[in-house]
Amino acid sequence: MQQASHKSIIISEVLDSRTRNLVTVSRISDYVLSNELVSMALAMVAEDKQINRVLEELFAAKGNEMCIRPAEFYLHDQEELCFYEIMLRGRERREIVIGYRTLGSEKAVINPPNKLERRRWSIHDVFVIIWGDVQTESEGVE
Repeated sequence: MQQASHKSIIISEVLDSRTRNLVTVSRISDYVLSNELVSMALAMVAEDKQINRVLEELFAAKGNEMCIRPAEFYLHDQEELCFYEIMLRGRERREIVIGYRTLGSEKAVINPPNKLERRRWSIHDVFVIIWGDVQTESEGVE
């Protein structure tokens, strides 16, 4: 078996929240606390039944999906834009830009409150998007 390089990315599924401390001392790059994810989804649906449609779409095997895209898909380095302008550029690509994470930040900003505030973006920033194969009824949605 080949050894993983020090640059390998390892993502682990953690079922027991008590294991979270082990993850921090291991060489695991990131983890998904799947039981916590399910609990959060159930809580969202309990609070607002309509959110179930959104979750079904995002977690379905086919359809739209959420992912991270590099800033270079939407802008030039140090370009000054507001988030709304980036959303429009995403729309041209048939994507929905819903948030961003700047270089050095640990957390993404989802649905920024002031979308018209202009700022200088780095080519190292990333954007959170929803995209997928969009079919119209005439194309035969399954």
